[in-house]
Amino acid sequence: MGLVKLLDPTAKPHDDEKPLAQRHTDLHGKRVGILDNTKSNADILMKRMAALLCEQHGAADVIHRRKAHAAIGATEELLDEMAESCDLVLLGSGD
Repeated sequence: MGLVKLLDPTAKPHDDEKPLAQRHTDLHGKRVGILDNTKSNADILMKRMAALLCEQHGAADVIHRRKAHAAIGATEELLDEMAESCDLVLLGSGD
């Protein structure tokens, strides 16, 4: 009888904890950033979320940027630009 080798593809959990970003209680006049991760339909989802933040919560402006590829992290330059020009940023979409 043959043998079956089982592989466990799960990654080990990270022990490093990161603090949560400051939460905004009032979005009126805030600039919303969208960092599109290039996943299928991510741009549609993020643009709609940003529009709702403007329409229903008074966000003033939306800045849209797109990563080069879903499997590659955003560049430091792109992250710095978003951090400097936006009050909050929507990023990523799962699949």
